Amino acid sequence: MTARMPRLLIPVALALLIAPPALSQAPAAPPGAAVSCEVPPDALSAATCADPAARGADRRRARTYEALRHALQPVQRPGLETDARGFEAFLAANCAPGGRPDPACLARAHEAKREDLRRWLTGPALEEADRAGEEAEALEGRLAAAGIPPAPAARREAIAALQGRGGLPATGFLDGRTVALLPAAPARPSGGAAPPAPSATAPPPGTVWLPHFPPALNERYALSGCGAAGTASWIGNGLRLGGRPVPGETGYEIYADPQRFYLLPPGGPARVIEGLPDGSLRLSGTIPPALAARGIQPGATLRRCGEATRR
Repeated sequence: MTARMPRLLIPVALALLIAPPALSQAPAAPPGAAVSCEVPPDALSAATCADPAARGADRRRARTYEALRHALQPVQRPGLETDARGFEAFLAANCAPGGRPDPACLARAHEAKREDLRRWLTGPALEEADRAGEEAEALEGRLAAAGIPPAPAARREAIAALQGRGGLPATGFLDGRTVALLPAAPARPSGGAAPPAPSATAPPPGTVWLPHFPPALNERYALSGCGAAGTASWIGNGLRLGGRPVPGETGYEIYADPQRFYLLPPGGPARVIEGLPDGSLRLSGTIPPALAARGIQPGATLRRCGEATRR
């Protein structure tokens, strides 16, 4: 499949000042790859990992980048890498005012860049790029079960070989027809006792511990409005309503996976918070009694007050 060369830099990027040295260090990952959250290489990466909306947007952009990289001819790919490096400089110059990364800015920038890349995709490439994040992550186990390696170039070759064996066009893209060729996800063996459920106070599998609360949780979110008494925040490792700490909701340990934060109070089950692309938060898991008393139920969305005042 042949695609035209995407524009290398959006016009505003041409006028950027040189990024501060602390934020312009080249990451170890290949150009265009998603941020590695195991050991974030710089402040921008750490801020991206700590904010669910920014982290999700970064991964969506990276999946779209990889689909476009494969769609381009080899001679065109260096230009795409140049674009990816330019985008890194754009983030450093625009989303870290005063050297402090702004997670909302990072999320918006990744979403905008994804749309810029996505417009060059069609057919199976677009289908792969548009796959929902949770579905894409769930496919990793099926790809591994099929013996398909994670490295991009080797993965494309293995997918193309799988498509050839299945009588499909060997595009190398993971479209719906190709997914149907993969082994099903392993099922729990029938009979016998089910495996024990994780402790309610234990961090969920696949999460990582965060040493600090992410900046997004220090913002104020509207419960009944953005007045002083009608807001919630999680400043100082605990829930605050109207700026006052809530008894029993302090001293949280915080864990994260690619989509959510898990706040574990001492001796209690996890409070689950998912960051959304518009900067709001969706609550699930156990709802703190103080929030439940205000009518907050699992699945409720709280809008960031700063976002609301700008709209």
